[in-house]
Amino acid sequence: MAHSARTLRLIGASVVALLLVVGAYAVSGPIPFLSTSIVGAQSSAELLRAYAAKDSDSDGLQDWQEALYGTDPYNAQSFRAGINDGEAVAQGLIEPKVAVAPGPDPVDVSKIPGKDAGPNSVTDRFAQALFKQYVGTRGAVAASPEEIATFVEAGVADLTESSAAKDKYGASDVRVSAITGAAALRSYAVQVETAFAQNTVSADKNELSYFADAVRDDKTALAKISDISEAYANIAAALMQLSVPPETKHAHLRIANSLVHMSEVSADMATMETDPLRALLGIGLYSKYADGMVASFAALNSVFVNAGVTMTEGEPGYEIVKTAADGAAILSENSN
Repeated sequence: MAHSARTLRLIGASVVALLLVVGAYAVSGPIPFLSTSIVGAQSSAELLRAYAAKDSDSDGLQDWQEALYGTDPYNAQSFRAGINDGEAVAQGLIEPKVAVAPGPDPVDVSKIPGKDAGPNSVTDRFAQALFKQYVGTRGAVAASPEEIATFVEAGVADLTESSAAKDKYGASDVRVSAITGAAALRSYAVQVETAFAQNTVSADKNELSYFADAVRDDKTALAKISDISEAYANIAAALMQLSVPPETKHAHLRIANSLVHMSEVSADMATMETDPLRALLGIGLYSKYADGMVASFAALNSVFVNAGVTMTEGEPGYEIVKTAADGAAILSENSN
């Protein structure tokens, strides 16, 4: 199926789209949860804005701010009966849980909300980078939901520029065989395809679509995101058990680490109800790591092209060779 340049740039951030461009996978393909339709799926930037503006109890305080102030996002008057939490914050009746110190003094991490609030945790880094600025600049007049969403979007964008999780696997972890050449690469494609197929999950949407459902209060969607997160990690682990041709070593390592990062960011997104700050950062980082996945498959495509590897549709391993080519096409389109 054809896509405009604008559409390719938009869906280039989606791992699901990577496997769908020009119909790489059918619903019955080897990687069902990655072969679902992207129709109606929102970009991560759009989802970030939607989630940043989400106010489950309509009390004038967005869900992520409720975590900041320690109020209940599902109870409009959790601070005190007779006054909405948003009004209580506007009147200065509730102090933020994040300690706002002048200058570069560190935040008191023991007071940061969230289940994973230790030093260097996602919530810790997010609170220090974003909410210190928010609390210090919000002023006496309450910002509109649109202004708040814009602030969060800009803050997350700034954070993602400097936020890079460490790769789980190193070059020494890759098992390299002594067999090289086109035949070895075709066999490799079959093994990779099998690793994906054996570790897939049952899902009829991608993680971005499930996150959009969760923003619309679908309580089952977050569990699906967790399942997809686990699948990413399992596929990465399975790939690292393979013995691979030497020419694929670099690309193979990039793919495995990209899958781990996609697992991590999806796990962050799945914490929307328990740790909204972490979920905000997760959806903000999604594009960065999904783009890394696109680039990793594009690197594999270079290996296949250099060796003259081609496969026909329906042939074992074809989907991986096709996905690699699609990754290269998206990467090229996004650079224009």
